[in-house]
Amino acid sequence: MFSVDDKIKFNRKRGSLFGSGYIFGVKQYRGYALKDRKQKQIAKKAIDEFSKMARNGDEFAKGIMCGIRDAANERKAKKQ
Repeated sequence: MFSVDDKIKFNRKRGSLFGSGYIFGVKQYRGYALKDRKQKQIAKKAIDEFSKMARNGDEFAKGIMCGIRDAANERKAKKQ
């Protein structure tokens, strides 16, 4: 199983829309705790929009959602 950092390196080399979205999604997830309340509200709205776009087939949005999912799963696994 690859870590999120390994996947970031892979997607950086890949250079696709999905890969760029993946990196962006991981960065957004990891930086979420540092945001103030207003920034968190904006981020939640953006994630809702990216989710809708991903369901419609947008590759960048799919990458963002996968990056967020993987970063969240990694964080949860570290707690256990």
